[in-house]
Amino acid sequence: MGRLSTSVDVAVIGAGPYGLSLAAHLRARGVEHRIFGEPMGPWKHNMPRGMLLKSYPWATSLSDPGSEFTVKSFCTERAMPYHDVLTPLTLDRFIEYGEAFRMRYVPAVESKVLTALETADGGLRASFDDGETINARRIVVAVGLQPFEHLPQDAAHLPAELCSHSGKYGSLEALDGKEVVVVGSGSSATDLAALLHERGISVALVARARQLRFANRPHNRSSIERAMAPLSGIGPGWTLGAYAKYPQLIRLLSKERRIKIANHEALGPLGGAFVRDRVVGKVPTLLATSLQSTETRNGKAVLNLVDAGHAKQSLQADHVIFATGYKIDVSRLGFVNQALLRNIRLEEGAPQLSSHYETSVPGLHFIGPAAANSFGPVCRFVYGTYHPARTLAQHLSSILVRSRPAVQVRPFDRTVLP
Repeated sequence: MGRLSTSVDVAVIGAGPYGLSLAAHLRARGVEHRIFGEPMGPWKHNMPRGMLLKSYPWATSLSDPGSEFTVKSFCTERAMPYHDVLTPLTLDRFIEYGEAFRMRYVPAVESKVLTALETADGGLRASFDDGETINARRIVVAVGLQPFEHLPQDAAHLPAELCSHSGKYGSLEALDGKEVVVVGSGSSATDLAALLHERGISVALVARARQLRFANRPHNRSSIERAMAPLSGIGPGWTLGAYAKYPQLIRLLSKERRIKIANHEALGPLGGAFVRDRVVGKVPTLLATSLQSTETRNGKAVLNLVDAGHAKQSLQADHVIFATGYKIDVSRLGFVNQALLRNIRLEEGAPQLSSHYETSVPGLHFIGPAAANSFGPVCRFVYGTYHPARTLAQHLSSILVRSRPAVQVRPFDRTVLP
């Protein structure tokens, strides 16, 4: 059978919060598009059940055209408990919300995998695992963080059965009965350490940090606290508030300044507010301790460590989880053709983007975490879906011929459902 070849104005690659939000706005504007990927896939398969989202519930809504279907409205119509800040949002509840958003605003997601992306005939061509090839006038890559898992060099010496990245979980069942070491000090590390401990798995935490940092437990804030450090969608304070509200202005700064802002120290390794008491005093922890090398011995992983006083020790485990974050590197996207890759202007591995999230390759756009070096740290948060969904959808609707009238998205149903 020959390969099916079709065309479309806009192809959206990725069906997480950013892809779904953009598709919702494109649909409302009548822009011809298709969206590909498993809806909320990484949230379903690469984050452990029982995890609590670190962001405030009020700042964890996807972007719909009428700004109506928030996490709060989702919980209200289903008579689920909710509070803007005092009650954490569970992973399961967020996934349920994302699925409800998809059914309401993006009903035609296609769960197939992009295998090749290249330029062709003055446009872009995308090939998929089912054999279909699509010629698109615009392609928007919204793949999230998952392709960019960062492992230390020393992890390369360990076989896959002895080590993994924190982004691989998912179910923790495979670790039952094992001795596990988690390396890292951020939310992924502390979340996993807490969940493993509560599952009855022997776990220890190793971190270079001198102390574990956790977000402050939310409380009803005084007027003085609100004035001195107002809450924003990415954290408290006037500076983070500006980063959250004005990503388009960040893009106008110098490269050095933008990259520094994208990695703002206030957003460094930080555990969730409700995790501190589940880790501190419960999970054995080695702080101010660096990994020097790794080896295998008798079928186990051995971590050779050194502390701040230069004392050395070795730690043995059945499995090591490296909660060592993510590093955007477009070259790691296996579907990007090498000739296309050479034409994408990069800044420390991330694409340099225009005000419309367009790369140096005409018609190719990136949104989500890959845009942080251009638009700042809000791109790493669900809260940041608002900006590209509106900006890019408006831009694309103004330059592409509409194939049909704007779809009328049904109004928000405020009836409380069972």
